[in-house]
Amino acid sequence: MNEVIFSYPTCDKLAERVSDDTQIPVWKINFSQFKDGWPNIFIEDVEKTVSNKTVFYISDISTPAKFFENIAVIQALVDYYAAKVHVIVPYFPVGTMERIDEEWQVATAKTMARILSSTPAWENGKTSFHVFDLHDLRERFYTEWTVSFRLHSAMDLIKNRVADIENLSVAFPDEWAEKRFKKDFKWYPKIICTKVREWDKRVISIKEWEVKWRNVLLIDDLIQTWGTLREAAIKLREAGALRVFAHATHGIFPNDSQDKLSEYLDWLTVTNSIPENENRFQNNPKIEVLDISKAIIDKVIRVVIN
Repeated sequence: MNEVIFSYPTCDKLAERVSDDTQIPVWKINFSQFKDGWPNIFIEDVEKTVSNKTVFYISDISTPAKFFENIAVIQALVDYYAAKVHVIVPYFPVGTMERIDEEWQVATAKTMARILSSTPAWENGKTSFHVFDLHDLRERFYTEWTVSFRLHSAMDLIKNRVADIENLSVAFPDEWAEKRFKKDFKWYPKIICTKVREWDKRVISIKEWEVKWRNVLLIDDLIQTWGTLREAAIKLREAGALRVFAHATHGIFPNDSQDKLSEYLDWLTVTNSIPENENRFQNNPKIEVLDISKAIIDKVIRVVIN
């Protein structure tokens, strides 16, 4: 077999599941630190595991420190004569500002794109970055032509999860989410919420609906500040929804806000695109974590090797 899988340590479980399904071998990279805190990274037996191989690297760039370590590894894989390099990015962080609202702000999304664009090409083509449910689609255009930035969705996971729920409508918390994901749920009745300004605050209202006596699934790409989904859930119940569920590919939940949000829902699902989420919600029976490894296999691995 000419393919191999590497992973950042937090993504080792994902790599093992992908390997179990595809039979592509997993090779480890040793991540440690020097005494001054800088990374000490070592790829063993490079000639056997990297050279002339199609390399899949499952990354975790959820923090600046992890981003640096991952970039170092990705560039090394190319330097060590990999035949092809495909970087799988389950979660592309939204903390990188995608726009400047006023002068003197630093657009860190552009800086991040420049660093990604510095990844060297392998002998016969560009390094590919495969990103799932990118929060701001404009960011794909910030990278240069030197790399390939490919977008994928993990929404099939929740479609399978709710396939047996009767009288299901799909709701979007705002017009942006509706534009992004309506094609993934075209067979379901749609409910579109909108944010309207009332004096000095924005409130959620239902723009289009078929709510009464329906089970309703709220869909978004990520949950960061949980207030929007909470307000949408309240409005849907007031309009007569029987049950209200919510799903997002990426669950950020600063300050453990997932517990507060789940109080307004019958259940909530996210994926393990952020690896720590696998074990983070074990004490909350309303929260379920869907395994993104299947989306990685279907949308990236099998497409590339076939």
